[in-house]
Amino acid sequence: PVPPPSPVALATYVPSAVSAESGRAAPQTVPSQTLSCSLQACIDACMMSTNEVIKRRRLGGFPGDDDVAAGQDDAVSRLEQRMNLMEASFQREILEVKRAAAVELHAKTNAIESRLSSLQDETDKLKARVSQLDEENRRLEAAFKLHVKNSDWEYTAPDPPPNSYWIEKGYDYGDEDITDENYIDNINSEFFWRAKQQSKMLRSGICGLDDHATQFYFGDGDNDSPLIRYDDSLLPHWVEFRNSMRTWLLSSVRGTIEQTHPFHVYICYIELPAIVLQELGKCFTLEGLGHVEVFCLETNGFQGSDGIDFALQIIQSQKKMIDFCFDRNPVDNHQDCQRLVDAIAGHPNISDCDLVGLCGGEINGHDYLVHILRKEKLQTLDFSNNSVTTAGQSTLFDIIKLHPNLVCLRLDHNHLNDEDAIHLAGALRYNRTLETLWLKGNRFTRMGVDILKKVMYDDSSLNAVADSNHVCIIEGMGFHLPGGSGYYYVRRTRKSYDPKQSRARKIFHLLSQRNKQGTNAHHLEAEMGGDTLKVVPLALAAIQVYKLPWNRGFRGAAGAKLSIMYELVRSWNVTILDIHKD
Repeated sequence: PVPPPSPVALATYVPSAVSAESGRAAPQTVPSQTLSCSLQACIDACMMSTNEVIKRRRLGGFPGDDDVAAGQDDAVSRLEQRMNLMEASFQREILEVKRAAAVELHAKTNAIESRLSSLQDETDKLKARVSQLDEENRRLEAAFKLHVKNSDWEYTAPDPPPNSYWIEKGYDYGDEDITDENYIDNINSEFFWRAKQQSKMLRSGICGLDDHATQFYFGDGDNDSPLIRYDDSLLPHWVEFRNSMRTWLLSSVRGTIEQTHPFHVYICYIELPAIVLQELGKCFTLEGLGHVEVFCLETNGFQGSDGIDFALQIIQSQKKMIDFCFDRNPVDNHQDCQRLVDAIAGHPNISDCDLVGLCGGEINGHDYLVHILRKEKLQTLDFSNNSVTTAGQSTLFDIIKLHPNLVCLRLDHNHLNDEDAIHLAGALRYNRTLETLWLKGNRFTRMGVDILKKVMYDDSSLNAVADSNHVCIIEGMGFHLPGGSGYYYVRRTRKSYDPKQSRARKIFHLLSQRNKQGTNAHHLEAEMGGDTLKVVPLALAAIQVYKLPWNRGFRGAAGAKLSIMYELVRSWNVTILDIHKD
């Protein structure tokens, strides 16, 4: 309780006068000095009253002061609690605001980083495109300069000899069906004409301006074509082509061409003596505007080690080459075979290789095949006609089993036998990259054929079929189904390389074969352990699923799906079918 004001404080109060006109009290004007004195008097009075209160509290206080103090303490305590709650609430709100701000900031940061990454990718693409356009522009400049430089160029090699010239040679073509007219047509079109046209293309500057690789052909790769024999009349045309190729490759270009133009070279069924190889080595071992991507030498009648030496020059000089072919050019000594295989195995980019008939005489090609298959980048290899004999070793098949990139392997006309078939089947159970395997003309008996067939299509149970190899096609084994379909297609079309569809076709084929004998339910009960009713819905659904890939790839299975379903429903005594339509 506050004590009443002192008389001094009351004395400072001055009543207002009453206005005669309005009847209202008019405020009295108090001098500032008087007001100051009055205010000081009030303060003094309050101080005196406060001091008295303090003294009384020290002496025992007023009656009821303890209750008032307790109430004040409670109020203060409640106020403190309220303030603490408000403080905690404020802290929570602050944390939530900070958290929301952090999340929003993180999202914005991620969006900015994503945008920056996208812009960086676009920038890199633009830089690459600018670089590509710059190189294309430089190639165009070089082509224009080459065209201007050779505007007066003429093909100086003499015309081909008359037909009588070749008839007088009296060549033995090795085939009664090949006549002089056939040989003359072949040499005129596949050598003289090609040499002239390809030289003109190189001189005109248009070579290398297309997006696709340029192809150069000499001779005909058709096995029925006669071998073009070397004659002195051919050499000027080889020289003309060599000069034209060198001129194109070494055309002056500002800067450096990194994306050189790829070109393919095919020299097939034409003899290449040492004098011709010397001329070709002067142009095909160079890199300039272009580089060799594919180089094929087939049936060239090399003398001694000339062919191997030339092949090594090409392989060692053309680091960007990805495909090399040395077909039907037999080598009669181990040293040359090893030199060639070592060069191929050590090349940084060769992934496709044809070495048909490399091993001549009595040479066993097994060790060379194993060596070249150790090349992990290898994707395609044709090693047919190389007298490959394993002598019971499993090394070859262990490599096939674990090869990470091999897609196609041709081993036709070698000496593989039934024991090899067992090892090969083991490799194919594991390998899931090999898509095509050629085994024509080996020494497999019916037992070896059945072993390989089993790994492709094991019809002993549904689980065995599902675990078969659904990736690989075995060609040349003569697998046949009743009706003529070949197992070498492993129940898949040539255009369909989806292992899931291959697996589905095989499973449906097994179900359809069992259906013809009415044994599906019996086999399923044995394979499922007798509790087959639980799998009825799954089995019926599976028939529908597996039928679709069969329809896409094969004909002649009309009605098989319904027949299989009827057989299972009847055998399992499923009497009620609840069919719902959407």
